[in-house]
Amino acid sequence: TMPIHSYSVAPRAAAAPAIAIAILLAFEPAAARAQQPVSVNSSSVVTIAGVGFSSPENLVYDPQSNVYLVSNINGGARARDANGFISRVSPDGKILQLKWIDGSHAATRLDGPKGLAIHGDTLAVADVGAVRFFDRRTGAALGVRTVPGQLMNDVAFAADGSVYVTDTGPDAGKPDSADHDAIYRLYHDGRTATIAKSPSLMGPDGLIVSDSGILYATFKGRSVEAISSSGTHRVVATLPGKQVDGLRQLPGGSYIATSWGARTVYRIEPDGKVQAVLTGITSPAGVACDTTHDKLAITSMQDNKLYLLPLR
Repeated sequence: TMPIHSYSVAPRAAAAPAIAIAILLAFEPAAARAQQPVSVNSSSVVTIAGVGFSSPENLVYDPQSNVYLVSNINGGARARDANGFISRVSPDGKILQLKWIDGSHAATRLDGPKGLAIHGDTLAVADVGAVRFFDRRTGAALGVRTVPGQLMNDVAFAADGSVYVTDTGPDAGKPDSADHDAIYRLYHDGRTATIAKSPSLMGPDGLIVSDSGILYATFKGRSVEAISSSGTHRVVATLPGKQVDGLRQLPGGSYIATSWGARTVYRIEPDGKVQAVLTGITSPAGVACDTTHDKLAITSMQDNKLYLLPLR
């Protein structure tokens, strides 16, 4: 994996379509680009509600266990209240275990769990001021890494197993000396590198990591942006709605991004086209791509719902 260097964020310049397309393509393996683009069939959406979710912020599909793991904040997003939890959900939306990882237990503490990522048998969870690690098979705690700031939001593993995490920072217009708009990298040897830290990041949220660099969603903005491995910062796509939250890559080279402001789930194509695939959703937050069952899963954080969309 190429190292990503720390840098000071410069003011963003408007990205020409050709630049945006080039950046998008740089994040995709050649094999993925050769596939046909994935399309979403939104005519058959399954809604899972009233099952006990409590502010479900994000989720990940575990293909080895054939389950969705859903993070539940269950309180304030910054509250250190030790009552968050992770649910296990079957691909058809059945709750297998609501509090599979129960943050109220000292050994498996979770305050406000948000982003999740899996690497091997390790599950990483972004929590308040920390990234916590669990065994993806058993839910047993494996350790914790504290991170500067508070609103740790999404996590992603690099190929070498190091972990990237976004800090969405303080609420807009409310400076907080303990919280920053930032992206960090956690190394195996205990080092924490600041990839970027500036209000110009506009509240980094959803995160994708590749050998070419990183993509992130701007919750305080309406864009998906890229930082290359050399430190170049570009706007990849501008969405019709603000508060861009979830961000994941699909087979075929497109991306899925969610917008609270537009109440919409969008697909961003490699050619730069932005298309709505699901609308009228309150606080669409986390995104998971389940290629085993050709499904997308989307959480509604404020409505305590999970939506399953077929991919075709």
